[in-house]
Amino acid sequence: MIKTITIEPITRIEGHARVTLDVDEKNAVVDGRLHVLEVRGFEKLLEGMELLKMPIVTGRICGVCPAAHHLAAAIAIEQGAKTAIPEKAALLRELLYAGHILHSHALSCFVLTGPDLINGINAAPATRNIFSLLASTPDAAKKMLRLRSIGQRIVESVGGRGVHPVTVIAGGMASEPTAEEMQKIAGWGVEARALLHEIMPLMFEALARIAEVREAGRMTIPAMALSNNGTIDFLKGTCVVMDNKGKAIDRFEAPDYASHLIEHVAPGSYMKSVRLRGAPEKSYYVGPLARAMVNGSFSSPEATGLLAAFKKKCADGVSTIDNIEARLIEMVHCAERIETIASMPHGNGALSVPVIPSAGHFIGMVEAPRGILIHDYTADGNGLITAANLIVATQNNYDAINGNIIRLAQYFQPKNDNNALMNGVEFALRCFDPCLACATHAMGKMPLTIEVRRNGRVITTISREANNDHCHTC
Repeated sequence: MIKTITIEPITRIEGHARVTLDVDEKNAVVDGRLHVLEVRGFEKLLEGMELLKMPIVTGRICGVCPAAHHLAAAIAIEQGAKTAIPEKAALLRELLYAGHILHSHALSCFVLTGPDLINGINAAPATRNIFSLLASTPDAAKKMLRLRSIGQRIVESVGGRGVHPVTVIAGGMASEPTAEEMQKIAGWGVEARALLHEIMPLMFEALARIAEVREAGRMTIPAMALSNNGTIDFLKGTCVVMDNKGKAIDRFEAPDYASHLIEHVAPGSYMKSVRLRGAPEKSYYVGPLARAMVNGSFSSPEATGLLAAFKKKCADGVSTIDNIEARLIEMVHCAERIETIASMPHGNGALSVPVIPSAGHFIGMVEAPRGILIHDYTADGNGLITAANLIVATQNNYDAINGNIIRLAQYFQPKNDNNALMNGVEFALRCFDPCLACATHAMGKMPLTIEVRRNGRVITTISREANNDHCHTC
């Protein structure tokens, strides 16, 4: 007889969700899945709006990764209009996005997964939050938060706002920082690299302590990422799918995505899953780890060296937990590029070129912090949206997330530790840094309940309230 364990809500992620686990008569986990509980409806809201306003409007989809939507929308319009932006605008966009990636990865590595790594997955709930890290390792925690602040300040300086930037427009950029601001940004890049050099050893030590969990989280499905001739590029490139042996099994450009990917409605969830077309269809994963597996270099020397060492370590296979180290390496790359771009002379060249709205199909693809993000618009002769489709990174990762939930639940369930099981399953999800409805969460004190059911009847309830665990058997 199969019974179901429900974990709700999931904490320290962007959005609201629950996880259900099915266990058999021997109490072994046989299945598990993520349920996304919020209805977005954003694609329908876009219908009738002006195409050229998409960079501003879609940036409001998310408070955590607004720059990704901001840029994906502009790139979609430019692709459909066959418009090439000025080199100066391209560099400013890269600078803006480097700040965005730095900010987002700092949030994921240090605030969301950091408490699990540093304090332990089976630590008491009251100690698994950023406030506990500030108490136990104040110097390191302050440096972690400073990195996040640096990224946000760069987005504000280049993008006009720290949250929901506004300077990216179809055809280029609407404005640029002053020379004094660029000098300050270059200094932030230097500071970020120095901070990362101090923090990364602590993170690597923490990752080494959960080597057994890493083994439990092994993945064998293909990786999918943008590749600019083998170099990681967040804003341009060909989408490449690579199997776990390092062989490219598919590749396509943004306008052709619908011929290669297919969306499916997921039972009990408002989020669709996405798979590679074929017989059979194939699941895959996206994000920092996928970018590292598909590519062999960065456009920055230190990060390229770190990537080579990382890929050598992963030669025998990858784990979902490797996403964390891949994020750290990308943060080094971003810090390098911030210093380099902000230190360059930019002159008085054009910031944008005109883009005239027209009827057509407009598709853009970028690497959001969490992986491949696709914006797809259809517009009429008046430049108004008639249809829109958005595929976000967490949709691409849906199957991978479910597989990882099952594997880590199977690892933690036999330990008969309710706290470790609850947080172990949440940790499985946090490794992908899912962005479900782009909400902000309180940390450490959210209630969590697991219900074990048999024939629709609750047999056992495991709850976490006010930092205390309780188990009640009916």
